[in-house]
Amino acid sequence: MIPGATALLAVAAADAQIPTARAQSPHPSPPSLEEIDAWVEDAMARWEVPGLGVAIVYGGESYLSTGYGVRELGQPERVDGGTLFSIGSCSKAFGAATLASLVEEGKLRWDDRITDHIPWFRLHDPWTTREIRVRDIVTHRVGTGSNQPLRPLVTDRRDYLMRLPHTEPDHAFRDRYGYTNDMFVLTGHLVETVSGTDWDSYARERLWTPLGMTTTTARMGPANASPNHAEPHAIIQRRFIGNAATTGMPLEPVPWQYAENVTVPSGGVITSADEITEWMRFHVGTHPNPPLSRSSVELMHRPHTVIANPSSWMPFEGSGAYAMGWSTGRFGDVTAVGHGGNALGFNCSIALVPEEGFGVWATTNRNSELPWVLTKWALARFVGTEELRSRDWHAEFERSVAEGNRRTFEADEARRAARLDQGPSVPLEAYAGTYHNGYAGELRIRLTDESVPPLMPAEGRLGRWDGTPGVHERPAASASAGTEGNGAGTGPANGTGEAAGEVRLVAEFDGRERPVRMPLEHWHVDRFDMWFGDVRIGVSFVLDATARVTGVEMDYYGRFDRVR
Repeated sequence: MIPGATALLAVAAADAQIPTARAQSPHPSPPSLEEIDAWVEDAMARWEVPGLGVAIVYGGESYLSTGYGVRELGQPERVDGGTLFSIGSCSKAFGAATLASLVEEGKLRWDDRITDHIPWFRLHDPWTTREIRVRDIVTHRVGTGSNQPLRPLVTDRRDYLMRLPHTEPDHAFRDRYGYTNDMFVLTGHLVETVSGTDWDSYARERLWTPLGMTTTTARMGPANASPNHAEPHAIIQRRFIGNAATTGMPLEPVPWQYAENVTVPSGGVITSADEITEWMRFHVGTHPNPPLSRSSVELMHRPHTVIANPSSWMPFEGSGAYAMGWSTGRFGDVTAVGHGGNALGFNCSIALVPEEGFGVWATTNRNSELPWVLTKWALARFVGTEELRSRDWHAEFERSVAEGNRRTFEADEARRAARLDQGPSVPLEAYAGTYHNGYAGELRIRLTDESVPPLMPAEGRLGRWDGTPGVHERPAASASAGTEGNGAGTGPANGTGEAAGEVRLVAEFDGRERPVRMPLEHWHVDRFDMWFGDVRIGVSFVLDATARVTGVEMDYYGRFDRVR
C-alpha cells in the first residue's frame, strides 16, 4: 500500500435491504489491496498521470479510500484519501439530489413547469418553454445542447440562461437523448430560486453535512485554501488539437478554473476519496444517516431517456439510459449506474452497482482516460462476468484515443491542403467595426498595432470554455508555448502574443472578468482564425455585391450583423 492510505475491509453483512453478503455473491473473490496497488501504479505510468484518487465500496462498506502519486508535478506532497479534486460532470448527480431534496421538502414537484418557478425563463420556442418540467432538466432530453462558448462571456447563471432562446435546438424536445450542460445550469438556478440560498450552501446543508462530507465544496476558494488539494495539469504544447489524454506530451500545472456561479452543478463540485465514499454508501443504501429517502434514490437511478450508443465514460455495455444525474445500463449480469466528468486538468469517473453494495470512484489531476479504465476494470473484477474480467481495458481505451487523434489530424491536414494562397479581398480596415447577435452580444473588430498578449494565460485550454481567472493564476511569463509538432496553429510560436508594431485585427467581446480579446490570424481570402486557448475559432467576414463588409460568421457563435 501507498504510505498514508486508508483501507477498510468489510467485516459484516450490509444493510438487509442490499443483498451484498460476500458468501451470497456469485462473483469470484475481489482483488486484494496489494493487487489494486500494483494495477494502479502500472496504470498511472501507462497513462502518464501525476496523481490519482481512488475509492471503492464493497458489501456496502469502505473497501479502499486512498491516493497515489503527487498533487503537483515537481513537488513532494502525495495524494491521499483526503486530497481534493474537481470532479467535473460527476457533479450532476449532486444537482439532481438537491432537486430531490426540495421535492421531499414539499417545495417542488418533479412535474412542475419550470416557468411556475422562473417566470422569465425562455427556450427556442413557446411550446417547449411552456411544457418543460423539473424532471426534464436532469434527464438529458430537452434538446438544448451545451453552450460552453458562452462561459467566458456571461456574468452569472441568469445571463447564461437568458441567451438560450438565441440557440437552435440539437433535437426536438423529449425526442431522444442529448447530453446537455445547459439544463444542469438551470438546475442550479432553480434550486437557488426555490430554496432562497446559493446552491453550494443548500447542498452543504441538505446533503454533505448529513453524510459527513465536511470538506466537499463547489467553490474554488475554499478548495484552493485547503493544504491538501491536487493541482490540475495540462499538455504544455499550446494549441494541441488532439485528445487531451494523449501520452508522450509534457505536462505542466495550470490554474483551477470554472465559472462557478454559472456552471455549478453541471460541474464544479470538489471532493476527496474519503468523502465520496460516504456519497457512494448513501447511494447503495448503507449509510447510517441518509439525507434522502430510498424512494428518491431509486427514482434518480431509474431509466428515463434511452441511450442507444453509450459514451466511453458510461459504466455499461450496449444500450442503456440516462436517469437523473446518472447513466444506467447492464454491465454483464448486473445493473450499473454512473457518470464521468471533465474539468481543465481533471477527469473523474464513478460507478455503482446498488444490488451488490458496490461503488468505485477514480479521479486524476490531468485529463486522462484512466478513471474510466479503472472503473471498468474494478466493475469487472468485483462484480463482472468472466468475459468482462478477461478484457484488456487499457488497450480498448488506448485504441479509442488513437483513433480520435487520427481523425482529428487528418481533418486538420485536409483543411491545410484546401487553403488558398490568396490574401484578404479588402483592406484590413474594412473589416473593422461593431457587430452583434443575441447569443454572444456585441463583437468589436479593431485594427491595432499594440501588443496583444495571450488570452487569459494558461486558461481556455484543451477545449475548455470556462474562461474564469484561476484562484492563483500564474503570470503570463510562465504560460507555455509551442505550435510545432502537430501542425496546429499559424500564429506566434512563443505563446507571448503578437509583437507591437505589426498592424493586425483583434476581436473583442465583453467578458466575465475583463474584455475577451483575441488576435485574428489570416487564413485565406476573408477567412481568419482566432484562438481561445486551444480552441480554434474560425471567423469569416461576409461581403455584399459592392464589397462592403456586412457581417461575420463565427464558429460556435453564429452570424453577427454589422451595426456600425
